[in-house]
Amino acid sequence: MSAEPLLTVERLRKHYAVTKGILFARTLGHVKAVDDISFTIAAGETLGLVGESGCGKTTTSKLILNLEEPTDGRILLEGKPIHGLKGEALREFRSQVQAVFQDPWSSLNPRMTIGRIIAESLIVIGWGTPGKIEERVRELLRQVGLRPEQATQYPHEFSGGQRQRIALASALASRPKLIVLDEPVSALDVSIRAQMMNLLKDIQARDKLAYLLVAHDLATVRHMADRTAVMYLGRIVEYAPTKTLFEDVRHPYTKALFSAVLQARPNQPEDEIVLPGEVPSPLNPPSGCRFHTRCPFVMARCAVEEPRLREVSPGHQVACHLYQAA
Repeated sequence: MSAEPLLTVERLRKHYAVTKGILFARTLGHVKAVDDISFTIAAGETLGLVGESGCGKTTTSKLILNLEEPTDGRILLEGKPIHGLKGEALREFRSQVQAVFQDPWSSLNPRMTIGRIIAESLIVIGWGTPGKIEERVRELLRQVGLRPEQATQYPHEFSGGQRQRIALASALASRPKLIVLDEPVSALDVSIRAQMMNLLKDIQARDKLAYLLVAHDLATVRHMADRTAVMYLGRIVEYAPTKTLFEDVRHPYTKALFSAVLQARPNQPEDEIVLPGEVPSPLNPPSGCRFHTRCPFVMARCAVEEPRLREVSPGHQVACHLYQAA
């Protein structure tokens, strides 16, 4: 890992105004999709981002891809802010940060050959001559386990797993430093998932790529991520090395999340933790700890005092009053 992070996220917030009316619109409030989160990703590292639907994972990834402007806070790539870029600086950023999404079918133009799809980003950034671009496309197809001669075929001629490989080849084309992986294997058959995860890890080891892995599937996160951040209602509630997190879960929400979808110790079956109530609205989140309305260990202070992320063991941070002095 490098001493200086490749990506730094500092006090990041994204609030969406909720308005009523057209001519005389008035603001009713703000949806706090992302509300004061911080983390880093080093070159060659994978950070897993997990949580229920609506917790802010997708908004975070959009902010990192520079598809949204933050309400507050900042994101730095190699020490330089990524928002507000224009012209050549923005093109350079686009070449350094790419994405692979859950559904490759929706991201691949059915009217274009896969060779043209992969070459498109290189053409846009003026990567080189047509001959060099064609050579790069052939090289990329080999890297992701496809044959160079398949460059003349169309997306519908490939299986779901092969289309995801094509999407990965397209993301790799400009030799990025960071790839946002948004549920990259959840749409694939179980038999294909391991192949795709191993391919991603092999490419990462070779090119020292960094990944932000946004996922619901905790088994994927456990296999791929070096560190994992758990989000709830726009906040990070637990943040630790992945091995540490899976062996020593601390936050009540993380425990419930893990118990619902992952049996960490098959020989020691544990009862599933069922949380009461629904996830509160991000338009009007609870005061104090946002999880206190559903927490089985709630205390009086939880409703009025917001817990901050604090270290409970080396590299393991938890935002919970159970682990903080009164």
